[in-house]
Amino acid sequence: MATLANSSVSLLEDLNSNCLSILATISLHDYFLLVESAYKDQGGLEGQRAPITTKTGLKIRNRLVNDLRKGAVIPPIVVGAVCPPKTLASLKAVKTSATLVRLLKSGDIDISIIDGMQRTTALRDAKIAPEKNHIRVEIWIAKKVDSLIYRMLVLNTGQVPWDLKRQLDTLYRPIVKLISAKVPNIRIFGLDDTFRRSQAGEYRSTRIVELFLAFSSRSIDVDIKERVAEEFARIDITEATSSSDFMPLFVETVKLMVQLDEAFDRSTKKGVGSDLAVKVKNGRDIFTSAPGAIGFVVAVAEAVFGAPGFDYELKAAKRDLGIIAKNMQTLITFLAKKSEADLLAFLDLETLNQVLGVKSSRIGEFQRTVYKRGFSVLMEKTSAIIKQNSMGPCWQAR
Repeated sequence: MATLANSSVSLLEDLNSNCLSILATISLHDYFLLVESAYKDQGGLEGQRAPITTKTGLKIRNRLVNDLRKGAVIPPIVVGAVCPPKTLASLKAVKTSATLVRLLKSGDIDISIIDGMQRTTALRDAKIAPEKNHIRVEIWIAKKVDSLIYRMLVLNTGQVPWDLKRQLDTLYRPIVKLISAKVPNIRIFGLDDTFRRSQAGEYRSTRIVELFLAFSSRSIDVDIKERVAEEFARIDITEATSSSDFMPLFVETVKLMVQLDEAFDRSTKKGVGSDLAVKVKNGRDIFTSAPGAIGFVVAVAEAVFGAPGFDYELKAAKRDLGIIAKNMQTLITFLAKKSEADLLAFLDLETLNQVLGVKSSRIGEFQRTVYKRGFSVLMEKTSAIIKQNSMGPCWQAR
């Protein structure tokens, strides 16, 4: 049985998405160490997804725990890994599971459990001898996070039900790490971090995932609860992430959002009353809200990709995003010269709150639509908005 820890592996290369698929049998001890190392910042495995708490779910997992103690074999756990090109090249030559584990432990690799979080929890709860017991692991390895996201989305297309947000949540760590590394002046807080936004550029990690989902699908409805909308959003995201040129566009969009957030943040004094009905009291509140941030990224996405369902060329999208960035830099330079009082007057929060205060049966969708239309006008009519010296026309856009 001990020889399983150094058994041969099965390796296939996905030339389409530039990924490796490696099926290996490794010791439970090595598996726990491998995942624990990847999640050391949260001190364990449970931080990725909450354990099952429903009565039925617990009953099923307890049955699995008992079966494991009796020597049951479970299906392979699917793991995703993003690694440097040099490590990827070494992994292509792997022949044994021992070599595979050694390489995965030694490199700068981000690991996510794609399919098997509850099985991992059951394995831990079973407390079976980790050195003597083995599990099968299928590892999808890529050098770019967008390649891995594409591969995982395609793999899960046939599953019903297929929860888009959950699938992206399993991969949010590499996405968040990419945004943290590429976007200046941004601070991202994890799910377990105490967080209360105190300045521009601060966001919860789940907000970044929401923005990625909204940007990729070109939809303000990030919940995507209706099955038809979910199908089309899935197609859009899968097609978008199939190219390595897509992710830089999202990174640039987040950069623009942070820069605009910082420009608005100078108006920290309350521009309107403290009435509970007032949703936006100062410039910082615009991007503190999910509707404001989502509205902005979807406005950019529609401007560079077109409305959902339309085909687009990434080369043209990059060019159009450059035009938007130039307009936003002109606006930011204009705002930087204003006093705090003049900035508040320009933002015209009274009009914004009046529009947001309209009663609606779907208030979240309504607010996201208001912001999306407003930011679309701001991007298209930047010169006119600067000339009028007010964002009032943005908030009243129809």
